Amino acid sequence: MSALLTLPEAIDAITDAFDEGDGWDRYAWVYIRGEITDSACRLYLSHVADEDDALIDDNGEALPPFAAQHHLRHFLEAGDFAEVLFVQRRHKSDSGLADFIRALDHYHRHDSFLGMRPDASL
Repeated sequence: MSALLTLPEAIDAITDAFDEGDGWDRYAWVYIRGEITDSACRLYLSHVADEDDALIDDNGEALPPFAAQHHLRHFLEAGDFAEVLFVQRRHKSDSGLADFIRALDHYHRHDSFLGMRPDASL
């Protein structure tokens, strides 16, 4: 079932999927409405099959029907989203929501992990 999620709900869903070992099979992309730094943002976790039914929006972007209907845009691939959470937790084990917001925003803007040199190994 498709749903718009809050950031904490999306973090829990992605974490659970990757902890259970089927994150790659369960989710393909994370779509967003608003900015990750805004508590009112909403996210959608697309399933692999959702991407097969993609529609082309006014800007030429391919979006699953649910994402197009709710005026969402691409944010991160689900695997990258999960990796940002993993790296943040490894960097600071007691990370809270504000830490994840900063880490996700940084990755989205710079394609690098917060607090790490781009060439640093994980």
